[in-house]
Amino acid sequence: MSDRLDNLHSVDDFNPKAVFFDLDGTLIDSLPDIEAAIKQAALAMGLEAPGASQVRAWIGNGAGVLVERVLADSIHIPPHKDARYKALLDGYMQAYGKLEHAYSRIYPGVEQWLQSLQEQQIKLAVITNKAACFTPSILAHFGILRYFDLVYCGDTFSQKKPHPMPLLKACEAFSVKPEEALMVGDSRNDVVAAQSAGIRSLAVRGGYNHGEDIALTKPTWIVDSLEQVGV
Repeated sequence: MSDRLDNLHSVDDFNPKAVFFDLDGTLIDSLPDIEAAIKQAALAMGLEAPGASQVRAWIGNGAGVLVERVLADSIHIPPHKDARYKALLDGYMQAYGKLEHAYSRIYPGVEQWLQSLQEQQIKLAVITNKAACFTPSILAHFGILRYFDLVYCGDTFSQKKPHPMPLLKACEAFSVKPEEALMVGDSRNDVVAAQSAGIRSLAVRGGYNHGEDIALTKPTWIVDSLEQVGV
């Protein structure tokens, strides 16, 4: 790995055999599409549309949780689902699909690092809480699906991040030990999942972490941009 992480303790002695990436807020800035879709769905139901700062704070745990937070107007979800949950979720999923990632963008440095890791024959996976009906298409849209050996989504298993199951399943699929893998993400879901799985984590600031500094979750390393790790 790169030696350009001068604000961190050394990563020079760690050469992962597999690297797992979160999607939203890590590889792709998808907030504009998510915000547009949830606003459209909310307004169609006569609900107050959430603001951009609210949507940023509420995403990261999958579409279902986002919808629950919009209905509760809070990051804290009531114990019982709102009766409008299914209608708003369906409306959001339809609106998001129709946008076809029109407002999303790939972060600088992402493709260069993926290409470098692939050239080193390091196994690569996407492990996201985003639904499987959207994830491959967004990766293909930005031309990076070809770098990944596997893609695990929020509905792939019975558990999703911050549960370690998807990360451990990826280790099994790649025949690597947890200590030989690296999880790259922008939120506490990624870091906690990695910690629970015994996997090192590289956290990227500026993503979607419910308004908290990712340093509070104590990842192994932190960068401001994936351009810092580059080639």
